Amino acid sequence: MILNVLTAFSTRYGSDPELVLAGGGNTSAKEDGVLYVKASGTALSHITKDGFVAMDRAKLRAIMDKTYPSDDGPREQAALADLMDARLPGQGSKRPSVETLLHSLFPMRYVLHLHPALVNGMTCARDGAAWCAKLFPDAVWIGESKPGYMLAKNCKTVLDAYHAAYGRDASLLFLQNHGVFFSADDPQTLDDMLQHVLQTLRKQCDILPDLTDTVCADTAFSKALAELYGSNAVCRFSGCADALHFAESKDTMTPLREPFTPDHIVYCRAHPLYLADTKNAADAFAQYRTAHGYAPRVVFVRGQGVYTVAESDSRADTALQLALDSIKIARYAENFGGASPQRPALTDFIVHWEVEAYRAKQAK
Repeated sequence: MILNVLTAFSTRYGSDPELVLAGGGNTSAKEDGVLYVKASGTALSHITKDGFVAMDRAKLRAIMDKTYPSDDGPREQAALADLMDARLPGQGSKRPSVETLLHSLFPMRYVLHLHPALVNGMTCARDGAAWCAKLFPDAVWIGESKPGYMLAKNCKTVLDAYHAAYGRDASLLFLQNHGVFFSADDPQTLDDMLQHVLQTLRKQCDILPDLTDTVCADTAFSKALAELYGSNAVCRFSGCADALHFAESKDTMTPLREPFTPDHIVYCRAHPLYLADTKNAADAFAQYRTAHGYAPRVVFVRGQGVYTVAESDSRADTALQLALDSIKIARYAENFGGASPQRPALTDFIVHWEVEAYRAKQAK
């Protein structure tokens, strides 16, 4: 049964922290006019057959041909309603992945979408598009795009153009500031494609992340940070070499000032707080809360490293994983022309997008 195959390779990739963190990434399979796609908020690492949503592909194709309002809010609301309506009966409250429409565009049976730091070192780099064309000449590159419906529309345009130019369908697609899509008719080909991409990028990377622990957390500051965040808050910390490097000054923090991908917004919030020292932490924390309407989840401190603070152990752990992922991306990006985070306008769209708000609520 196709769901057994889909579940098996989903959990295999989802269990590898070099490929998937938290609820990131998604997978799908097609059979008899049905698309089975990961439910939003479900982690690939422990997904079961019940973690996929069965979608009517004919209805998904109809969404791509429909005209929606030009304004972001009404457009996304209408497209989401149609996406939910494309579910087959018996799906309960399950909500399909935000990239469902893009999965449906590929004619191949299986699709794998991942956000590895190694890959995003290229997709989040200033010269990423040029390096993609050089290293992966058969791949499709999608420039910065609003996620959801607009991303699917942009991808359809580029994929259709690729087919018209080459007489075949693209099977490898890189998304600027997002990740990579692999598509194939069997899982082994997916794996071969993934390994080729990873090996090719590794050969290109002379500059590598250094997450070697260097210093220990300041326990007094960690306690104070949790108290600033709120009751029952917990902290996590990394004093790794690269955390210390980026926290050295406002200038060295520049690559990490804006988020690299939507996942960093979901799990870390849009921006970190930077502290040159901890003397005025309470004032800086209050100013951040006033400016953004919420407390920071990631705090870089010069001479110490990076702290994450959240309302539960799991959220603090996940935030630290994604903060370190940002550090890795920034380092890998130095091999491809330097880091290029999301533009503020795109970050603002994602922050206020209902779909990512839903994902944030699902995150444990």
